[in-house]
Amino acid sequence: MNDIRNRQDLGVLLRDHRRRAGLTQRHLADLTTVSVRAIRNLEQGKVHSPRLDTIRLLADGLRLGSAQRETLLEAARHRPGTADHSGEGGCGPTPWLVRSPLIGRDTEVAALTALLAQPNGRLVSVVGIGGVGKSHLAAEAVRRVAADGTRVLWRARGEEIPVAELSDRAAGETTVLVLDDAETADGAGRLVALMRAHPRLRVLVTACAPCGVPGEQILRLAPLPVPAPGAESDPELLAQVPSVRLLCAHIRAGNPLFRLDDTDAAVVAELCRRLDGLPRALEFAGRWTLVRALPELLAEVERSPFGLTAPPMTADSSRDLMVRLRRTLGRLSPAGVSFIAAVARHHRSWSVAEAATAVGTSGADAAVIVFTLVTYGLVRPEGLGGDEPRFSVLNHVRHLYADARREPRRWGTTVMYRTGPEDRGRKVAVGES
Repeated sequence: MNDIRNRQDLGVLLRDHRRRAGLTQRHLADLTTVSVRAIRNLEQGKVHSPRLDTIRLLADGLRLGSAQRETLLEAARHRPGTADHSGEGGCGPTPWLVRSPLIGRDTEVAALTALLAQPNGRLVSVVGIGGVGKSHLAAEAVRRVAADGTRVLWRARGEEIPVAELSDRAAGETTVLVLDDAETADGAGRLVALMRAHPRLRVLVTACAPCGVPGEQILRLAPLPVPAPGAESDPELLAQVPSVRLLCAHIRAGNPLFRLDDTDAAVVAELCRRLDGLPRALEFAGRWTLVRALPELLAEVERSPFGLTAPPMTADSSRDLMVRLRRTLGRLSPAGVSFIAAVARHHRSWSVAEAATAVGTSGADAAVIVFTLVTYGLVRPEGLGGDEPRFSVLNHVRHLYADARREPRRWGTTVMYRTGPEDRGRKVAVGES
């Protein structure tokens, strides 16, 4: 009786998620490479022993959040005889099959693939803020690794590490375990123990901060480059800027006839700047052009870079970017919070020495803080030339701090203390500039 109930639950869950996403069975099949017949049989409860990698592919195609994804997998696990098969040719779940082409990341893909190929590269972490494209980059890199015959196991946030699968391998076989959107705060010890137990295991982590494990190799993933001032004067050159290429690709997905020209160049360039070149934000903007004009979208983004919520038929929460950004800000030390709150007041770029003077700290201490801010992706290096590197705070970050200053009560502050939008319960003194 319980088995029958569980089979019905899986089918109902799958059907309900598909319908909420606005997809037919054929559309979902095209997105996931799972056949229409297999999807139909799953929804009707006819499959007694579903493969968990098939369920993962469907969850990826439906763009389910971590909680919804785990609920769907748990319903499948309750079926009698269900096993977590590793897929064809010894390769684990392959979420890269349902991902769009990776635009503007050729250098990063090559670097990550090379890091995974190094004999001593046991742990590689792709670090950056939410929405910067860490999962997409990891998927492309491991797709190339898997093409060479290396076994890949992929686990999303909240999923258990497949210890049994790691032990079940041929002698001398190398496995790459991807921990996507991992929580690194308390997982360092577990990772070390895992790698000691499996000497031929390599781990690829995507997270907002490094794991802190000795020997960890870190690939910092910054937002895509945005147009320089005045770049909109030449639409042909503007179209080659990575953030513009990505935005235009998403626009053309809804309007294949779209071509960047003098009419739209200025609006597109400013959209990319206001959205910091963040791939997820650019995706939202491009999708909304199906029903909203570009000038209307720009007006919305000028009010707030978080103004473009996730369009329908996506699994992303409308506040997902803001929540993830606040989570990253919450990792900063009190000194880091004070520093970024001060430099976030202005749009202009600054050097480490200039920031140290403005904040009232030493150049050495400022350099340590800036290093952390750049690693977390909260600050962007500016290629403005000259002997001294310059940096600027992301527009998304500046907007959150501007909101905190305009509405101090909203963030739980007092008259004597000011705090930014960090997701933490303490107050931090911030010097006025």
